Amino acid sequence: MDSLDRGPLLYAYRPIPANPMSVAVLLVLAAVTFGLGPLAAAPSGMWPLDGACFLPIVVALAVVLAFKPSPTFVFENGIDVSLPLWRRVLGEPRHVPWSVVRDVYPASYEVAGSFMSPFASSAGTLVHVGIGIETNDGRRRLVRFTPGTIRTFRAESPAFLDAMAVIRDRYARNGQPMVTTAKRFTDAEVLDLQARAREPLASIAGVFLAFFLPPVIVGVALLAATGAGIEVTTPITVAALLLAALPPAVSMLRTLRRSERRNAILSELAKFQERLRGESSART
Repeated sequence: MDSLDRGPLLYAYRPIPANPMSVAVLLVLAAVTFGLGPLAAAPSGMWPLDGACFLPIVVALAVVLAFKPSPTFVFENGIDVSLPLWRRVLGEPRHVPWSVVRDVYPASYEVAGSFMSPFASSAGTLVHVGIGIETNDGRRRLVRFTPGTIRTFRAESPAFLDAMAVIRDRYARNGQPMVTTAKRFTDAEVLDLQARAREPLASIAGVFLAFFLPPVIVGVALLAATGAGIEVTTPITVAALLLAALPPAVSMLRTLRRSERRNAILSELAKFQERLRGESSART
């Protein structure tokens, strides 16, 4: 769609260039590569392993660049959804006209990488709210916002509140409903869904077992190999480490899947509530 068809700009949001998890990884790699690395490699000079030691941080920087998000712009006639750089390079369109949108509502999501922290994720403190957009062809898009806090369940950042207020005002001025396909729930169903959404994603006992079992697995595997008269070689050690990685990997995967189901429940509730809000406003 031509830029002239977008109408006046109503709101602009520029997200941070990298998510908190990426920044944390970069800081760790930078500390190891440029801090601890030179100390350990001092006898070999400043170019150990023929420069291969710099490969991890180069790859991390490339990934951060590839996922650098674009701004979100809300126009009178549509919205430019934020997309990572790699999707923009592939030519994926950003602009979504309001004329092809059937539902706009608050949608829940978790901070990138939160499934790697089952303790925080199970408590529900990493659930944040963005703008869910569903078009007539059934495609779903999510506009994310930089979290303002991680201390409350399903946190709404100031940027989200501002953007949502602008979109609601735009739909109200045009006499259009923001949600047209929401499923209706009874009060009892709403309470049941809310209770399900607040259930822990993983038990504390399960988390401790998954993340403290790996050292035991490695120790038992190596002791078993030694007891059986098998020389502990590099392949044996690698196999033990891979076996030990299974419990935390399974735990994180289960947490991620349950998190996705929880966010789907919260989004359905939000869509229903947005529809009720629109109907109430129309009556008044």
